[in-house]
Amino acid sequence: MKTKTAATLGIKRLYHYQSIEKLERLARIFTEGTLYFSNTKDFNDPWDCRPFYTKAILDTADGYERALQWLIRCGKRHGPALPEEEHAKREREMRANRQLLEWMIDELTREMWAAIEKQYRVYCLTLHPDSALMWSHYARSHTGVCLEFSVMNELVCGALPIEYLDRYPPFDFAANDEDANLRPFLTKSSVWRYEDEFRLVAAEFPYVAPGMIATKAGLLTLPKGALQSVILGARTTPGDRRLVQSLVEKSGGSVALKEAALVADRYDLEIRYLK
Repeated sequence: MKTKTAATLGIKRLYHYQSIEKLERLARIFTEGTLYFSNTKDFNDPWDCRPFYTKAILDTADGYERALQWLIRCGKRHGPALPEEEHAKREREMRANRQLLEWMIDELTREMWAAIEKQYRVYCLTLHPDSALMWSHYARSHTGVCLEFSVMNELVCGALPIEYLDRYPPFDFAANDEDANLRPFLTKSSVWRYEDEFRLVAAEFPYVAPGMIATKAGLLTLPKGALQSVILGARTTPGDRRLVQSLVEKSGGSVALKEAALVADRYDLEIRYLK
């Protein structure tokens, strides 16, 4: 795969913001050692993980043939009981009718959206623990927490960077390389560039995929030592602070407790250890 990972990029730490509304998701890290990966249908960006497959592939003879052969293989894979004569008839129809192929590409787009929601889960990470916008958007207006992970483990080392683009990318449904197939998970509009996001992409059970990490009910076991600290938001309530502190204490000292504090004379946050 050409896409570089967090480890190969030399990154040492990555962070994940979350609210405390669903405390059980945070608690599971300490009680069960598991992380919760999100369903893409819950993302706040309506283009995220929803590729629109380009029809421009049909504009050249080579592209048309490549698209046609991909659809033929797909048809045979999903209709093995059909006689060869029926497959041959369908191939002739597709060769003679571009509008039919365009309709099939539109259908494939809709089917892929549903398949992604059903078959995959994503855990979102960032380079920054002190982003005021991300504390506001993902940690319920600074009342939640930010989790700090080491990249030096077999899970987080494989986090992949988001590519931010000014124009919508052409997604090629007939591509057969790993980078192209992962691209719908790893491209976003440049308006999100401030997030500096990395992602762990998992196959949700029972849709196991070769070379991919796997979740079950959205959960995946976190390697020991991967979670380095829990950072409290600047406006986390005293009650929630006590709850989080009690969870961290269960780690036996392996997880640090920090807080994001307002810098009095600047629009900045300072991440500091709690005494």
